[in-house]
Formats: sequence, C-alpha cells, structure tokens
Amino acid sequence: MQSPEGKTGIIYCRVSSLEQVDGTSLESQEKMCNEYAKRENIEVKKVFIERGESAKTTDRTEFIKAISFCSDKKNRIDCFIVYKVDRFARNQADHTSVRQTLKKYKTELRSVTEPISETPMGKMMEGILSTFAEFDNNIRTERSVNGMRERIKQGVWVWRAPLGYKRVSRGDNLTPDETYAPFIRMAFEEYATGRHTFKSLTEFLNKKGFITRQGGKAIFQLIEKIIKNPIYCGIIRVWDLEYKAAFKPLINEDLFYQCQEGGRRHKNSPHLVHNAEFPLRRLVLCGFCKAAMTGSNSKGRSRKYPYYHHHKQDCTHAKFIPKESFEQIFVEYLNEINPNFEYEKAFRAIVLDIWKNNFKKFDGNNEKIRKEIKKLEEERQRIFEFHRTGVYTNAEFIDQKDSICRRIVQKEALLIDKRNQEMNMDEALDYCFSFIRQTAKSWLELKTEPEKRLRFQKLIFADNIEFCEDHFGTAKLTPIYSIYQQYLVDPSLLLTLRGVEPRLTD
Repeated sequence: MQSPEGKTGIIYCRVSSLEQVDGTSLESQEKMCNEYAKRENIEVKKVFIERGESAKTTDRTEFIKAISFCSDKKNRIDCFIVYKVDRFARNQADHTSVRQTLKKYKTELRSVTEPISETPMGKMMEGILSTFAEFDNNIRTERSVNGMRERIKQGVWVWRAPLGYKRVSRGDNLTPDETYAPFIRMAFEEYATGRHTFKSLTEFLNKKGFITRQGGKAIFQLIEKIIKNPIYCGIIRVWDLEYKAAFKPLINEDLFYQCQEGGRRHKNSPHLVHNAEFPLRRLVLCGFCKAAMTGSNSKGRSRKYPYYHHHKQDCTHAKFIPKESFEQIFVEYLNEINPNFEYEKAFRAIVLDIWKNNFKKFDGNNEKIRKEIKKLEEERQRIFEFHRTGVYTNAEFIDQKDSICRRIVQKEALLIDKRNQEMNMDEALDYCFSFIRQTAKSWLELKTEPEKRLRFQKLIFADNIEFCEDHFGTAKLTPIYSIYQQYLVDPSLLLTLRGVEPRLTD
C-alpha cells in the first residue's frame, strides 16, 4: 500500500563475509528495514540482498542492480534504505560518489539505525559515519593482512590452493592433489628438456589427458603461469618477499630454476640418439668386434634402401644387412624368448601370494597408526574446546589446529589399504602380461610409438644383445624373461625364486 505522501523505496541488505550468510544477519536487517519503512510510510518496491560479497562496489552485483533500479524513472524511488551506513559503502570516496549518483535520481539514503537526513545536522552525521565506516574497514584490512603475513612467514599458503594442490580441510596448509600433481611435475620435466615452447607444452599436456578445474583443455597462458610460479618448488613469493613453504613441494628448486633460465629458454632439437626408423640401433652389438650397430639409408636411383651396419672398418665381419631382414630375425628371436601361458599363470600366482604375505606384517603397524590417529583427533577436539572457552586466542587456535591436522594427514598417509594394493598389483600384472604374452606382436604394434617401443625393448633386455652372422646370441634378459629361461629347464625352480616380487618397506 502506497503512503499518503507517495514515497517509495528499496531495501538493500549486505553481510560482511560469507560466514555471516548462514546466520541471522540478513534476516534481521531485512526485518528492521521493513519495520522502518512501515513507520516512515514508505512503500517498499523491491528488496536487494547481497550474500557474502565484498564491501567494494565493483564486487557487489546486487548493489549495482539496486542503483540501476533507482535510475529507472518508471520506478520513482525516493528512498534507498539500509540497516547501517557501513552496509552502503566502506569507503568515503565511494560513499560520496554513489550518493551523488542517487541524488541525480532524486533518491535519498536512509539508515534504519542512524540519524542521517538531508538536514545540515543529518548530512554532517552521515559524513562522520561514512568516515568511521572507512576507518573500521581499514583497521579490519590491516588486521587481516597482518594475520595473513604471519601465516605466510610460517610457510602457510593463505589463498585458494593453486592447481596441483588442495586442502584436506578448511584452514589446513596445502597438500599435493593426486589428480593434478602428476601433470604439474610432467609439465616442468618436459619444459626443462628445452624441446617445448609454452604452446607445444600445452598441446603435449592436453594429449596426455590434462583438463582444467572447469573441465576444459588448458591454454598456453595457464601453462606459462604454472611454469613461472615458485610455489611448486616450495617458495612463497608475495609482496616482494620470499618465504620457505611448510608444505610438500611438487618439484625441487633445481628443476624450477632450470625452467626459468633465460626466460623462454628453448634448445634446438637435440641430436637423436635413437632413430624411430631404426629401433635396434645401439641396442644390438656386432658379435665379433662388439661395436654398436647403427642404421642408415642407402640411396638408389629412385628410392632409399634402409640397412643396419656398424662403422668399425677393421672388423672382418662388418656388413650391411637390409632393415627388413634384420628386424624379421629379431622378431623370430622375440618369439623364442616369449613366456608361455603356464609360466604366466605360475608367475602371477607366486607374485600375488608373496604380495599378500608381505601385507600381513603391516596389519599390526596399521592398527598402531589408527590408534595414534584417534588420539590426535581427540587432541584436536580439545583444541576446539579450549578455543570455545577462551583458553586459546584465534591465532593460537589456528596454529594448534593446523599442527594437529598436519600430523593426522601424515599418519593417514602411512596407512596401507591392503585390498586396494592387492587389486593394483593384479592390474599391474595384467598390464605387464598384455605386452609380454605376445612379445613380438607387441614390439611390431609399437612401430607408431617409437618412444614406447624403446622403453619396451629395455623391459626385455637388461643389456645389449649381440648379433653373429645371421642370428642373435644369448642376451642378458630382464628377470621376467630370464626366469622363464630357467623355468623351461626346471619348472619347479620358480617356486624357490625370490627377488621378482615387488618389495614393501617398513
């Protein structure tokens, strides 16, 4: 119902922080503003509520909407009602500027709890209150900054966790994020090689499955920002100061500074030790002079002819072997050393059995750690009690709580989930034998992925392999293949072999 005087108004409510949103502050403000409007015969056209945003005008979306609503001549707003002047602005310059804007729209500022008006006395009171509001805001800001500075000196990151880190609980220091940390390490390691620009590194990471927190692909500006951020090597650099972080860095300082040398430092593409066209070069030695075999193309009239050979001129057995023939002999050799199904079954059973037995001795340790965690959680609860009763100040409470939380996290990291680990070992064996059960076929299929093919060769051969005349000699194989050779001679030998299973440390 409109007042006899025809006055209209809007109500604007705001809380100082997100913590107040869940309380009664907004409800109380709105209620008292409505009661004020009723007493003053002001028709409330609309209520604008700011939920937990900053006092800065640029951060207040509802405040901007309220001013815009007043600017519309159709709305005819006479009064802008707030609970207190400091709800309107925390800065005298902003206060004066916005008041001048409202004055153009013939809208007066009204405070429910303070005697401001368009009279000389009311204007003086408004000026005093806006000045004190700014003073109060400055004091709060100074205290907040000082508190942040003290936390930073202790090695605590006080802002939102950077990509690659997370917080286990509110108020804790940073801890590596298992989802993003591997990508951050990969980014630094790849960039340190000198092979990448920020753009090519971004493309590389996206192909590896990197996605942003928003679920999209990375852009090179994000990757550049990551590479230049010292937080990842445990250095907090803010306000022209530098502090050692109290949380675990994702990389070491040497790697970080290696990536900073010379700004966008990129070396020319390094000389390829391994050539994708000749995957066996340097792996295979001449069985007579022990020189490493290499590969090259011989030019014919209309095409190139690839050969394996070595350069030792005084070797009487040096010769050029066509690439296709040489690699076919290698494939036949891989078929000879390929483990059979019976060996795979026995190997898998023994490794899993040893793996399970190793975990039994950890049960006692796990129980001990769980008891220690329980005690720490009880101690954390006491800290909350001390804070509620005033024994601890806010700063002391935060320090004590952070310390306890860190210790709990450290203890929890020591716990071993036996079931998950067993499952992971089974998956690891599946993955391993998916390549090994058809060694030759796997080697051929990796033709399009030369780096993986080279790594696969290292998983087969513990050292170089010799080539004599037209066949490969006895090679030093990695355990899973060398044990198979012994297994062929004596199948019962596998039961007594040790050293093939993954080891756990106490």
